[in-house]
Amino acid sequence: MSLARLFSAGLALAALTLPASAVEEPPTVLECGAVSGFVSAWTVAGEPYARLVVHGRVRELTTAGDVAYTVICGRPLLEVVCVEESAAGLALGDAVTVQGVVSRADGDELVLDPCGAILRK
Repeated sequence: MSLARLFSAGLALAALTLPASAVEEPPTVLECGAVSGFVSAWTVAGEPYARLVVHGRVRELTTAGDVAYTVICGRPLLEVVCVEESAAGLALGDAVTVQGVVSRADGDELVLDPCGAILRK
């Protein structure tokens, strides 16, 4: 299955399983340097979920069973971890835009699950 189809399927699933506040129009595409400001505002607002779109370069790719973890951004900035079914077609250093639902933000890591990554060459 292509990343675009996985991305669409993931968004459809998110729309069915998350509160309306999490599935409204996605925010502007953020660069890595703006992610910490987003997290601060989201934490202060006290919302349980938030959608996030971030553009950056792939720093790490890891798979565990049927799950792929694509990491963009990173030290000294927050790492953004995109949890999806496959990272097929992605390679270290690729420019990608990830879109997903913030499921956890702690320390120096922000997890988007569900998430989809779109390769931007």
